[in-house]
Amino acid sequence: MNLKQLEYFVSVAETLNFTKAAKKCFISQTAMTQQIRALEEGIGAALFIRDKHHVELTPAGRVFMNEARIILARAEEAVKLARSAAEGISGSISIGFIRGYEQSLFSETLRNFHEAYPNISIRLIRENMNALYGLLEDGECDVAFNLSSNVCKFQELSHHFLKAYPLMAVLYPGHPLAARKHLSYRELAGEEFIIMQPKGRPNDEAEEVILCYNRGGYVPNIVSREKEVQTLLLMVSAGLGIAVLPEYAVRYYRNTRNLVVIPMLKEEREKEEETLDFEVSWLMENHNPAIEKLLQWVKVMNVTE
Repeated sequence: MNLKQLEYFVSVAETLNFTKAAKKCFISQTAMTQQIRALEEGIGAALFIRDKHHVELTPAGRVFMNEARIILARAEEAVKLARSAAEGISGSISIGFIRGYEQSLFSETLRNFHEAYPNISIRLIRENMNALYGLLEDGECDVAFNLSSNVCKFQELSHHFLKAYPLMAVLYPGHPLAARKHLSYRELAGEEFIIMQPKGRPNDEAEEVILCYNRGGYVPNIVSREKEVQTLLLMVSAGLGIAVLPEYAVRYYRNTRNLVVIPMLKEEREKEEETLDFEVSWLMENHNPAIEKLLQWVKVMNVTE
């Protein structure tokens, strides 16, 4: 039994006429008769009572007709779903994002994408920078919204620049520098730093250490390493140290009484902001069609922020 035989059977059952059914299916009457006979032999039951002037369904034929219609409808739906998945209109996608990025307008990006492609299911993965790159290479993550710092180390990844986020110094009220309108890395050289240090990330891969060294010329005095932005900010507000974070991580804390958020400017160019480049990355060999749909949305609709 195959789908064509089911189509032929339903056509005869609906018309109760082999000649009309054959024309409807674009085959000869002889071929239609042979296909129905083969179907009956395969089932082991007569589906039609027929003579030269009359065709009707047997009790078994009436039962089989209902089931045949269901099978054909499900098969048609399966084809539609497969085509949609191949075009990236349905399916699934796993999206990674760096810790702290949930404080940004990332949720709006996800919501807009979901509204555009409601049949693409989304799985979210929150991790640190290098872990995200590793998940992309292992195929456990389809795309990642991440800092651009170390992408050159991963040759199999493609990436698209999204935005340069301003860096902010986060101080506690009463700090000697709290009244400043802007700060530079060199001015923070003697401070005690609280940094984002998720479990498993080596000290020399901490973004804060790299930035302090490259832009300020020193290795920071790190007094605490935290894996959650909220814990880090709580410690800063308690006066246990300071932090430097991207603007997206502190945008909702700038007007609170417990924290002072000050823009970072480059030492040699006072009006130029210190920034971190942000990108979306994906594995070149990952052929999930939903990736291209997300990338098109990010690039064309410009909804990343």
